Amino acid sequence: MNMRLGFFPYEAINYKAAQAWLDRRAERGWALKRVWLGCVALLQRAEAPRHFVDLDARGGFDGDVDADYLQLCADAGWELVQNLRGMLLFRSAPGKSPVPIQTDSGIEWERFWEKYRPRFRNILVTLLCLGLLAVALALPSRRNFTAMLALNSGLLYALYVVLMIAYIALEWVHSRWYLARCRRSGRVEDPGPAAAVLGSLCWLRVPILCLCLLFMVLEPFAGKTVDLDWYPMNEEYTATVEACRGWPVVMASDLGLPDSEDSRRLEGFRSPLMDFLEYRELTDGEGPDVPVYILTTERYDCLSESLAKWAVRRRREETRNGAFLWGELEWEPAPGLGFDECYICRDGSYLLFRQGGTVVLTGCSGVDLTTEQSLTAVRERVLK
Repeated sequence: MNMRLGFFPYEAINYKAAQAWLDRRAERGWALKRVWLGCVALLQRAEAPRHFVDLDARGGFDGDVDADYLQLCADAGWELVQNLRGMLLFRSAPGKSPVPIQTDSGIEWERFWEKYRPRFRNILVTLLCLGLLAVALALPSRRNFTAMLALNSGLLYALYVVLMIAYIALEWVHSRWYLARCRRSGRVEDPGPAAAVLGSLCWLRVPILCLCLLFMVLEPFAGKTVDLDWYPMNEEYTATVEACRGWPVVMASDLGLPDSEDSRRLEGFRSPLMDFLEYRELTDGEGPDVPVYILTTERYDCLSESLAKWAVRRRREETRNGAFLWGELEWEPAPGLGFDECYICRDGSYLLFRQGGTVVLTGCSGVDLTTEQSLTAVRERVLK
């Protein structure tokens, strides 16, 4: 084959690593033809090819390369392949064996240092961004982030964010170390394999983000384990009592309440980390003090017990900060109810407990779930 592809993830600050990568391909008879999508190098067979990578420090405000410099390179036998992320990628013209234009390491170093030397404003911006990120992570969440782990799109988005944070942090550390190393030697050094690793980490975010967006579109149709509704206004009647009883959720009849004829909703998602079910039912109450019973169940069947322990802690924090349909929930430990871990709130109307790798949040306004009869019903329904 006369063509092949290669992964080319290098940034301009690591242009010496890009040079080394192209030199290794040239030794095997491959010349660079083009870089697609920013990181996919198209290589073609050539006779004794050579490459020259230079830092585009001469370009004008509009990004154009200095025409005089390009002419100088052409006269020396170099063909410009591409201006990529601040790097000028050259290959040798057919039948020529040119030498690099830049031969004075001192001048090259001065130009490189002027472009990439640490500046106070850059350090300040980096610290500000890290500070804002830390504040954002520390702020109490008002969303059910725990349930997002049951969404494949949520997992991919979390992975994307982790990779983005890791790349920013590692790239900042590596660039400081690399610049200090170059400064000690007084010339532009080859950053070594770390440049390829960091570049790969950066570009890995792209397919993950694309997959995340794809799953976000498809998940409502293909990612659900159950989607039942009973809502007269929308003329949806799939959430029958019989259909819902096939799923491990607490229903009104389990607590001795009348079955709802107004509103029932059961929805579930599954990911490699957990199965998630959410059930809501609204039924008529008894007496003026409780006009309606609003019953809810969240069930998280986690991959491991460690994940379940984390889910309990996370759900406690989220509901305490208002990430719950019926307001903020202030939990109190209830170790005597027979679960591995258990909390109650609102005089026992709501339970949050863990049994092994299963986490359940269930409750109903006006009903005491701590009675023996209610606890037995809850266990039989959600832990089966």
